[in-house]
Amino acid sequence: MNEITRFKRIPTVQCWIKHLFEGQYDDSEKVFYTIFGKVKRIRIITTIIDKRENLIEQNEVDMGIEENIDSNIRLDFDLDDSTGMIRATIRNVNPDKFKDFNKGDIVEVVGRVSKYKDFISLWIEIVRKVEEPNLLLLRNAEMIDRIKHGEIQEIPESSNLINNANELSDEIDVENLFESEKDSVMIDSMKEKIYLLVEEYSSRGNGINFQKLQQEVRIPESDLRIYLNDLILESRIYESDNDNFEAF
Repeated sequence: MNEITRFKRIPTVQCWIKHLFEGQYDDSEKVFYTIFGKVKRIRIITTIIDKRENLIEQNEVDMGIEENIDSNIRLDFDLDDSTGMIRATIRNVNPDKFKDFNKGDIVEVVGRVSKYKDFISLWIEIVRKVEEPNLLLLRNAEMIDRIKHGEIQEIPESSNLINNANELSDEIDVENLFESEKDSVMIDSMKEKIYLLVEEYSSRGNGINFQKLQQEVRIPESDLRIYLNDLILESRIYESDNDNFEAF
C-alpha cells in the first residue's frame, strides 16, 4: 500500500509548512506557537523535491526517531507544499523500506517538528503516497475553511515567550507537570473509542458513516476527522465506496 507507519503519541495538527515559519518557537516547551495553537506534531500533504541517504555522524544531534537501531543510515527528504519547504528526516533507516518514495511523489506526512538554531526540521513518523489527487485539494479547502471561519489563534510575541519561560514558581504544579501526558492518554482513549465503534458496526456488515459516528462520540467535526485520518494512516480502518468507515 506504499505506506510506512511509525509510533506516535502527541496529537497532530493539520497545517501548511508556512505556518511553522510564521509561528514562534518556544525552546523551553519545544513547541511552535502558530495560528492553530501549540504545535509539536503536524500532518502535511507535500511533494518530495529531493531525497538523500547520509551516514549518521557520531557527534550528530540526536533529535530523530529511530527506525532501525542496527542501521547508521539517515534519510533526508526536502518537502515542498507550495507554501514553503522543510527538511524531513528518518534516522537509523533501512533504505530499502523507503525505495518507493522518490522525487516528485506527492506524500502525506505525519511527524514531530523541532527547531535547532535557525533550522526547522520534521522528524517523520508516518509517510504514505497520495494516490488520490483530489486529496490535496480537499486538505487545502479544509485549511482555507478553518481560517475563513476564524478557527485560528493569535501568535504570541517572542518576548512574551521568553518572559513566560523565565517565570519559575517556587512550588511545582503537579497537575500542569503531567498535563501533556494526560492529554495524550485522553486522545488515545478517544481514538480507541472511535475504532471500537467502527469495528462494532463493521461486524454487522455495513460500517458506520461520519454523521452517525459524530453523534456517537459527540466531539467537534474537525477533531473527529483528525482521529479518523490517524486510524486510516495506521491501517486500522478504511473508508469504503459507500462513504462508510469500516475496520480491517
